Amino acid sequence: MKAADIKVGRTYCNRGKGRTRRTVLEIAHGLRVTWYSGNLRPPEPVVRYEQDGKEGRLYLSSFSQWCGREVDAGENSA
Repeated sequence: MKAADIKVGRTYCNRGKGRTRRTVLEIAHGLRVTWYSGNLRPPEPVVRYEQDGKEGRLYLSSFSQWCGREVDAGENSA
């Protein structure tokens, strides 16, 4: 998916079989993400999401690469 298509409050499933679902809670600059590289952090927003009752964070570009499609909150994505 395109990064511009990712919206707060919407739920997405992964590419492939689409079994993993993540609901976007927030998209903002200034959110911290675990960063293992010695390079500078990307100057882009971070997506805070909920998956299986746990929160996670990814840079928007990484989240959009993970996304397969938007799903309804109650939809079985598999």
